[in-house]
Amino acid sequence: MSQVAVVIPVWNGRTILGRCLDALERQTLPRDRFDIIVVDNGSTDGTADIARGYANVTVLEEPTPGSYAARNTALAHVRAPITAFTDADCVPDPDWLVRVLEAAAANPGFGVLAGRIELFDEGEQEGEVFGDYERLFSFPQAHAARGNCATANWASETALLRELGGFDAGVKSGGDRQMALRIKAAGRPLIYTPAMIVRHPVRASRAELVRKRQRLSGGRWDRTRATPRLARVLGVTAVDTARRLRRAAISPGLSLKRRAAVMKLTLELAGIATSEYLALAAGRKAARD
Repeated sequence: MSQVAVVIPVWNGRTILGRCLDALERQTLPRDRFDIIVVDNGSTDGTADIARGYANVTVLEEPTPGSYAARNTALAHVRAPITAFTDADCVPDPDWLVRVLEAAAANPGFGVLAGRIELFDEGEQEGEVFGDYERLFSFPQAHAARGNCATANWASETALLRELGGFDAGVKSGGDRQMALRIKAAGRPLIYTPAMIVRHPVRASRAELVRKRQRLSGGRWDRTRATPRLARVLGVTAVDTARRLRRAAISPGLSLKRRAAVMKLTLELAGIATSEYLALAAGRKAARD
């Protein structure tokens, strides 16, 4: 019987999904002890055909845009007691699922096991500043106890996720932190588990980071209910930007020139977020990717 189900939401991921599925086929956990569920989230590039080319992979479809809606669709089909999430562009280490089960056994009553996410370069970078920025600010899994649990590398008890109603399908970004905080509020611990390793490609260009910032801004906008809404999201952006500028300024692993470049990019992306919030306030829908 399967002990863990791996859920992968994907949208137009034809060129990347195979790499993730290949990594799962190399798992040291015996194949009959885990399931793989791929949820095609409205792709138009034949992504589902790639997934169907792998034996023993369940392929589902969820037309509602958003990875959280896709994850919820998968949860309805999971039979294993533990559900592990990763993303289509990720590469889990060969012992990822073994480590998931070891951590689950060592932490009875856990809420989330948030594994380590290592960034890797994929092809040529547009400039070193983009990799520097990503490595400084992306995936702070070590602070899982605060709710920083990314679904790129996450495991929870299936029953707990169902009991809490799954993810908020109405948001397109930030729903993992939102869900993690709900789990914490239910009295279950959020545990950083560095032995669980998943590798994630660096967003190596300005365009990729701009898209990411627009998507994250849309997620924050959708999650913000209190009024005045615009003032609140702009305030959070200002505080977050100040913290990032400080962190970049004192980063010991970067030269003065590279620190300055990261700080400049930080301000540029804060401007992108501000523009996005103004557009959302005017009625534009949040970006999905």
